[in-house]
Amino acid sequence: MTQTSNLFRMLERSARSHYGNDTAFTFEGEERSFAVLRERALGLAGGLHGAGVQPGDRVAVLLGNRHEWPEVLFGLAALGAVCVPVNVLLTGREIRHVCADSDVRALVFDALGQAKLADLDTLPDMLVRVGDVEAPEGARVLDYEDVVAAGGALPGAGPSLRDVLIHYYSSGTTGLPKAAVHTHETVLWNSFGQIVDLRLDRDVRYLIVPSLSWAAGFHNLTLGLLWRGGSCVLMPTGGLTAERIVEAVARHDITHVMLVPSLLRQFAGDEGILERLRGTSLRWVVTGAEPVPLPLIEQMNHDLPGCRVCQGYGLSEFPTIATLLTPEEAVEHSGSAGRPLSHCDVAVVGDDGEVRDTGRGELLIRSPATMAGYHGKPDETAAALADGWLHTGDLVDVDEERFVTIVGRTKDMIISGGLNVYPKEVEDVLARVPGIGEAAVVGVPDERFGEAPVAVLVAEEGAAIDEARIEEVCRSELASYKRPRAVLLHDGPLPRNPTGKLLKRELRPWAAERLGRGS
Repeated sequence: MTQTSNLFRMLERSARSHYGNDTAFTFEGEERSFAVLRERALGLAGGLHGAGVQPGDRVAVLLGNRHEWPEVLFGLAALGAVCVPVNVLLTGREIRHVCADSDVRALVFDALGQAKLADLDTLPDMLVRVGDVEAPEGARVLDYEDVVAAGGALPGAGPSLRDVLIHYYSSGTTGLPKAAVHTHETVLWNSFGQIVDLRLDRDVRYLIVPSLSWAAGFHNLTLGLLWRGGSCVLMPTGGLTAERIVEAVARHDITHVMLVPSLLRQFAGDEGILERLRGTSLRWVVTGAEPVPLPLIEQMNHDLPGCRVCQGYGLSEFPTIATLLTPEEAVEHSGSAGRPLSHCDVAVVGDDGEVRDTGRGELLIRSPATMAGYHGKPDETAAALADGWLHTGDLVDVDEERFVTIVGRTKDMIISGGLNVYPKEVEDVLARVPGIGEAAVVGVPDERFGEAPVAVLVAEEGAAIDEARIEEVCRSELASYKRPRAVLLHDGPLPRNPTGKLLKRELRPWAAERLGRGS
C-alpha cells in the first residue's frame, strides 16, 4: 500500500516503534501487543476485501468488549470501510433501524450479538461470526479467524483523512436514532486533544469500563493512549459491579479509569472499596455525563489523596471530552463542567440569535474533532452545524474564565446512568399500547442513575391502562436503559400551553413529588 494518513497509520506507527512489542490491550488475562494488533487488523482488512467488502461499504459491529473489537475498528480503517457500532443492549427494532439507515453490507457478531440476529427481518449480505456461535440459516456466514488468516492485498493507497471512518448512532428528538458521521481526521483530532490536556503517555494503564460500541469506549483516552504507547485493559460487557472494577484496578496496576457518576457514588459509599483503592496505582478518575455534586468530588479527593477526580463534558458528535474540570478547580467552580480542551472553542447563542463568548445560552462548540454531519440527514446537519458551530442543545453559562456550567437543556433529553434517553422515542412506543390516550416521558432525580425516565400516562376515555402490557411492549421495543422506571397515571389531560405544546416543566416536579424524589 502507498502510505497515506488515517487511523490505521496511527496504529502502524505505534506497532513499528520501539514499543511495538509492548501490550496494547489486555482482556481476561490475555495480552495483545501493538504489533500483533496491527498484523491481525491488516489480515482482517485483506480478508474482508477478498470476501467482497469495498472501501466505503458500511460494516455493522455487534460485539461485546473483547480483543476482536479493536481489530475490527483498525481493520476497517485500513480497508477504508465504515464502522457502524451497534450496542448489544439494543432491541431488534432498534438494530433493524441502524442497519437499514446505514445500509450495512456486512455484520460482525459474537455470542452477545447472536441472539439479536433472529429479530432482523433482512440480514446484511455477509455475516462474520466471532467464536463458536450459531448463525441464521440461509445467510452467508464467514468465520472471523478464517477471514483474518486469509488476508490479501488492499486496494489503492487507503483512505484519506477526510474519508468516513465511523457512524455513531444516538437517539434523536424525532424518535429514531441518527448517525453522527466521523472521518479519520475528526477521530484523530479528538484523540490528540486528549493527549495534550490529559497528559497521556506510555506510563498510563487505562481501564476501559464502557462498551466499545459507545463513543466513550474508544474515544475517551483509548485511542489517544494507543497513539502514545500506553496500555488499555478491557472490562467485559455486562455484569459490571464496583467490586469487579476494583479487582481489575488492583490486578492490572491501573492508573486511569472513567466512571459515570452513578458508579462514582457506589465507590464513595463503600469504605471497603475506598480502602482497597488507596493501595493501588490509581491516579486519575475521569467522570462526566452529568454534573457531579461538589460533596462527592470533595469526598473522593479526601478519601483517595493520591488520585485526581476530574469531570468532563462531551458528545457523540465530538469532542467526546470537550471540557474538563480538574480537582483544583472543583471547589471554586462547583457545578461547572470545566474549561474547553486545547482543540476546542466554546460560545453561546441566545434567543436573539447572537453568538457570544460568555453569558447564558445554548452551548456552541467549534473543533476540528466535530462530526462531519448526520448520515442521510442534510437538514438536521445544517441545523446542528449552522454558522460553523456545533449546536449542542445544552443550555449553559460561560464565564469570563471560560468555565462552562450546564443549567438545562434546549433539547428534550434524559441522562440516565451516563446514557442519553430521548423521550420522543419512548413516547412513540407507548403510543402504540392500547388504552393510552396521552403519554409523556420525563426525567426525575434518581439516587443511583442521577436521572431516570418516568412515563406519565392518561387513559383513553372508558379504557384501562394495562401496566403489564406496557412492560411487555417496552421490553421488546426498547433497550433496558430507555425503559420507564415507573408509570404514573395522570388525572385529566396533560398540561399544555395555549399553542398545544406539552409543558414537561410542570410534569417533572409533579412526577418527582409522586415518587418522593424531590424536584
